This record gives sequence, C-alpha cells and structure tokens, in this order.
Amino acid sequence: MVLLTMREVQTLKTAKSKVAAFAVIIAAAAAVLYIPILSADFVYDDISQILTDNYIHKPAHFAEVLSLSVMRKDILDNNRPIMVLSLMLDSLLWGRNPFGYHLTNLLLHSLNSAMMFLLIYGVLSRLFAQNNKNIGALRAAVIGAIIFAIHPINSEAVCVVTYREDLLAVFFVLLMLIFAEYFPTQQKTTNLLLGGFVVILSFFAVAVKESGAMAPLFLLVYWLLVRKAGQWRIWTKLIAAGFIANAAFMIARFTLIPAKSVIFFQKASYIGGSFGRMLTIQPRIWTFQLLELFRLNLLCADQTDYSIRFITLSAALVVLAAAIVVAGLISRKNTGFSTGILFFCLAMLPTSNFVPIFRPLADRYLYLPMVGVCLALGAGLCRLKIQEKLLSKALCVIIPAAVCVFLGYYTIQREFVWHNSISLWDDTVKKNPFSFIGSDNLGFVLFDTGEYNKAIPAFTKASQLAPNEADPIAGLAITYDALGLTDSADQAYLKAVSVDKHYAGYDSLMPTLLWTSRQAEKLQVIADRVLKKQK
Repeated sequence: MVLLTMREVQTLKTAKSKVAAFAVIIAAAAAVLYIPILSADFVYDDISQILTDNYIHKPAHFAEVLSLSVMRKDILDNNRPIMVLSLMLDSLLWGRNPFGYHLTNLLLHSLNSAMMFLLIYGVLSRLFAQNNKNIGALRAAVIGAIIFAIHPINSEAVCVVTYREDLLAVFFVLLMLIFAEYFPTQQKTTNLLLGGFVVILSFFAVAVKESGAMAPLFLLVYWLLVRKAGQWRIWTKLIAAGFIANAAFMIARFTLIPAKSVIFFQKASYIGGSFGRMLTIQPRIWTFQLLELFRLNLLCADQTDYSIRFITLSAALVVLAAAIVVAGLISRKNTGFSTGILFFCLAMLPTSNFVPIFRPLADRYLYLPMVGVCLALGAGLCRLKIQEKLLSKALCVIIPAAVCVFLGYYTIQREFVWHNSISLWDDTVKKNPFSFIGSDNLGFVLFDTGEYNKAIPAFTKASQLAPNEADPIAGLAITYDALGLTDSADQAYLKAVSVDKHYAGYDSLMPTLLWTSRQAEKLQVIADRVLKKQK
C-alpha cells in the first residue's frame, strides 16, 4: 500500500513537471517568434500617446492614475487607468525608447500564451482526465496554446504598444481563471485570499479595457460548466463580488468622463447611422472575423466597409447559422468545447457595436476571443478517438507542425508590416484602397521623410475618401508649403480651417494630439503668413 502511494506521488510530481516544462516552452516559443518586433518603431497611436503627449512621462501623475482621478482628465486612455499605469512604468525605465515598450508587450504575450496552456490543461483535466494524468489533455492543451501564441490575428495587439490594453485584459482574465481553479479550499482564510485575488483581477481587467467587463461572466461560465455549479453558496458570493466591482468601475467610467474633450471631440456613432442599420451590418462583420482566423491575407491595420464588401447579409446569416448548429452539436457531448464557445461569444460582445464604438472592426478585437477559440480547439482535440497509430502521429505531430509553420510565417510577415510607419501604411492602402486612415497617415509619413511629391497624391486621395475631414487638407497645406507653392498652401490651409477650427494653428492643434509638434510648427508658419495677408 505504501509503495502504491509513493508511485502515485511520483506520478503526480512527474505530471506537474511536464506541465511546468510545457508552459515554459510555449512562453519561450511566443517570445522567440516576436523577437523582430523589438527593433520596431512606434507606430499609429503610439506616436500620439508616447512621443507627442507628455502625460505618461511625468511621475507626478502616478497619484492621479492610482487614485483613478485620471478618469476626469482629458487624456488618451483616461478611462483605462491600468493601461496608463503600465505605460508610465515603461516610461520610468525607457523614456521614449521603443525597445522597452515592445519588450513589455512581448513578455505579456509570452505569459498569456503560457497561461493559456495552463487554463486549457486545467479545464480539460478536470472535465476529461483521471487524476490529472490524461496524455490527450496535455497534447490538446499544448496545441491550443501554441495556436494562441503564434496565430497572426494576435500580431496587431502584440506589435503596437498602445494596443497593450488587449494583452493586459487577457492577462488579468486568464490569471483570474487560474486562481479560480484552486477555489475554494478547506481553509477560510485561504478562500478569502483566493476570492480577493479573483475579484481584484476581474476589476483590473475592466480597468484596462472595456472588454474586461466580461470577466465576471467568464467566471460564471467556468463555474457552471467546468465546476458543475458545485458549492453554490461560496461561488455565487464570489461571482457577485466580481460583478459589483466591475459595475462600480463602469459607473465611474461614464460619470467621471470630462464634459468637454479636445482629444475626443467627435462622438462614436452606430455603423450605418442607426441601430437598425447596424443590425444588418454586424452579422457581416462577425462572418468576416470568423474568416480572418483562416484567411490570413484579410488582416489589415484599417478594416472598413471595403473589407467586408464580398460578404452579403444573406451569406453572413447562412454562415453564422451553420456555425451555431455545428457548435451546438459538438457542445452537446463536449463541455470543454461549449465552455470555449461561450468564452468566445462573451468576448465578442463588447466590440460588436451594440453600443457605438469609434472603430467598428479591428483585428486586435479578436485577441480576447482567441482564448475561447483555443480552449474549444483543445477540447475538441482532447475528445478525438484515433485508433490508427499512424493517423494519431500525423494528427499530434505532423499536422500541428505544418500549421505552426504556416501561422508563424504569416505572423513574422505581419511583424514587418508593423515595423515602421512606412511599411504599415503602405500595406494598409494596398489591402484597403478605400482606407482614409491609411492614405492620410501615409501622406504624413511621406511628408516627414521629405518625399513631398509622393505625399500630395496620398493626401489628395484621403481628402477624396473623406471630404468632410480637415486633416488631409491641412496635410496638403504643409506639403505645398514645403515645395514652395505658397498660394496653394494658403488656400489649402484656409479650407482646412473652414472645415475644422482645430487646424487654425499650433496652439489649437497640439492639444488634439493629432499631429506631431514638427508638423504643427509647419502649419503655424502658414497660419502666420495668412494672417499677415489678411491684415
């Protein structure tokens, strides 16, 4: 009897060692894959929040962030204090050097990938395995976590420093679920500590991005499906505490917002212009997002109506109905799969445009939903029964290896797209020729690099795509001026100001964080000249 107990202990130690080893290997694989991004520049919103704005670079602002009074300030991410805090900590170490900021993103994704493995293995072991020794669960968890680590849909969140909010939201959600795996215990004090950590992590998730508001719902699904709704008294208290903490933050988010904002002077509106019109567009967006998981050439920094042009409403409804039927059939006999599907659906809700958001569609919105996708994938693989050894080897080694090579190639390709502003916006306008953001930003990049003759067509196209936007018109003004075409520059300047008063000069433009100081100084030169002419 004693010998049997020793064997069980040794087997358990071996299993734990394997799990720890695989977690480290997966974290390392994710880190190695993203090494190229360490030499990347700041791009997109990074330039506004890290290079142009000085808020995160002033240590005196730590008190505002920690007390949440930053939510009253008119700054970028004022409603995401944990995100601002992370950037401020980076600023203390790295100043305005992009290497350190990218390193933080790399490490976060690496940790998320390892925790993804631990979550999948924990769920599958609890549902399918005996004494946590199921080899199928281990293999399935490895495959699911590796897909999360290397899938190019996640590259946008990893490669752009200011999209770290998605990395942090997943970090806190995964850590919350891992803590919940050990809850409750026989010790009341331990339960209080574990429960406290779970609630705090749930709060941190929503304090870093609105999608984190789903954290208590993730916990509810985990309890109902994985823990089989056991010990309901203590679990309902825990889940209720999570809901209360997150609700308190969301109330603060909408009540502490500045009455007037110089940065967010345009309000978000429903895609299509109304709630009813949105309902006819959103199914097409969902279908597009499902396609992005497989058609990797669809990935783009600016997804617009053009991106979903090939998806009709009827086709979208058919695809979504088929996906629901298939998912429902598999879920009937696979609780782990149904848990993953519910995680996916919950994670999709905050970015599904039922509440208007500034950007209706973006690749990074799938970073949190990928937690559900990879859990469902792992659960599906775990339940497969393969009799032939050859087929089993192909399924467990050859096929995953081929998939990893394919996904890894596209991820590295996307890393080089996000490497600097030129490659980013050049790729964007090639994939989405109707992208106003792509053409407008490409124009400014070309202006900054002195390629004025190439900047003019980019600004002109952006102005044609969005006639009511002043930004490309003002961009034309400074570009014409750089070429010595002062009359054209002055006319473009006056037109830009007539569209938007923020473009009247340096003092009115800089608070918006739309332009760099150098660009705004160039515009001020034109403003001064026009003012003299008018006198």
